[in-house]
Amino acid sequence: MADVINEADLEAATEHRKDNGHDAEGKAAVLTGRRLRVPGGRAGDAAALGALMALVAFLWGRGRGVWFWIDEGIAVGVASQPLADIPASLRVDGAPPLYYLILNLWMSAFGTSEAATHTLSLLFAVAVVPAALWAGWSLFGRRAGWTSAALATLNPYLATYANETRMYSLVVLLVVLTTATFLHVFVFGRRRYVPAFVVVLTLLLYTHSWGLLLGAGAGVAAAISAAGGPDRRRTLTDAALAFGAVAVLYLPWLPTLLYQLAHDPNPWSRRPTLIQLRDDVMYTFGGPEVVVALGVGAFAALVAIVKRLSSRTAMAVLSMLVLPAVVLAGGWVSGVWGFRYLGVVVAPLLLLLGLGLARGGSLATGALVLTALLAAPIGVKVPPYQKSNAKEVAQQMAPELGPGDLVVSPDYSQIPLLSYYLPANLRYAGAHGPVENAQVTDWRDSLERMRQSDPAAALPPLIDRLAVGAHVLVMCPQLELGPELVEFHQLVHEHCLQTNALLRSDDRLEPVLAAEAPDGINLTPFDGVLYVKQAEAPESSPG
Repeated sequence: MADVINEADLEAATEHRKDNGHDAEGKAAVLTGRRLRVPGGRAGDAAALGALMALVAFLWGRGRGVWFWIDEGIAVGVASQPLADIPASLRVDGAPPLYYLILNLWMSAFGTSEAATHTLSLLFAVAVVPAALWAGWSLFGRRAGWTSAALATLNPYLATYANETRMYSLVVLLVVLTTATFLHVFVFGRRRYVPAFVVVLTLLLYTHSWGLLLGAGAGVAAAISAAGGPDRRRTLTDAALAFGAVAVLYLPWLPTLLYQLAHDPNPWSRRPTLIQLRDDVMYTFGGPEVVVALGVGAFAALVAIVKRLSSRTAMAVLSMLVLPAVVLAGGWVSGVWGFRYLGVVVAPLLLLLGLGLARGGSLATGALVLTALLAAPIGVKVPPYQKSNAKEVAQQMAPELGPGDLVVSPDYSQIPLLSYYLPANLRYAGAHGPVENAQVTDWRDSLERMRQSDPAAALPPLIDRLAVGAHVLVMCPQLELGPELVEFHQLVHEHCLQTNALLRSDDRLEPVLAAEAPDGINLTPFDGVLYVKQAEAPESSPG
């Protein structure tokens, strides 16, 4: 951080004085090149940033040992494939490859434990703090930078996914950088940021498919900026070069994306109601109370900025509204929706609020303090049993299991998680029959495959092949039945009932151990029943 007010500080100071009728000092600084000192200087900013990052690393890092749930089991399973095989493995999964490639290298160096893999997500999350500081500062001035960084440290979405072995904290980091470089190029006309914009947007597209929605939003915002900006031709030229370069760099992954989309890899998702959409967005910042506090603190300043439509900062505000609006609209139309995907929305809103609070005076300061009180203590993942009891069940069953035993999961998306916690050399099956690779979930045409699955036809041949004394472990999720349950999970519930009824009625099998999920698990509660095979099937009499 420089010890002088940079280009954005001069711009912010000039605009602030224009709003208050005192533009002389800002104009003088611009005309003479005089450098205005920042209190505290470079050393003070660096020390403050280091302290802030250390604080959030400690607070968020308390959840590093939380047990995995289904999605994390899938992530570790995919990343456990040979590095060169990961892109091909993801053809049946539905995700882009970048995070899994990084996770593969990370696990090779630091291991596959919960704490080791969560640490990678924690590093990405902590990196959002200096990224937000740079973004806000370089765009809108020092105060906006520090306010954006403060909001990042208080954000519960970021704190949550700092302790999850998924790509979402990396997504937030990349979207902060994408948003900032976009504004530098297409709003403030700083062409030197074009290569950076191309790189970070491309990395985002290779990290999460909702990056395509942000790219669409950036295209809309660039068109608006060109229409309302002082140099339309230059803006359109930059847009053509930048988005063209991104398209070329993304082209190698496009056939895989089209293949994934053609095979319906998201059977668990449904289009949210508008109320759910609103609530999900609010809870990325902590809920209604926090959103009201932030809105009250930032609204007046943002309105005052937008009223001056000719200013670049006003265009930046409009762009930071367009980006999340297009993303949310695209997610709603597609029907592929998940709260965890909203990291793509969090970043531009965080910078928008950082600007509004930085320009909002004493009311904004009070709102920021209130936000800190409402968000404290900074959220971390809850104790392990509340995330999933898969590890607990696996620990109970493991002493009884041996090589060749059969694990049956009617919800085959659970199998990578179970294979992570259960002993090696087990065989796995879903309601449709054997699973070849227990580390990778095949999501292709999942709903149709579930409709066609019949445990009564698929499982008896597998049980017939078991030796006497071998075990069958059935693992089923606890599902709350109701109209909100998607068809995929309704079928999982039915197949669980059929599987358990089938095994209970088999005279060769004797239940020896059962585990039931305790109350309070909010992601993946499992019930498990272990059977032992006591006899071979009787031979049918001739004729």
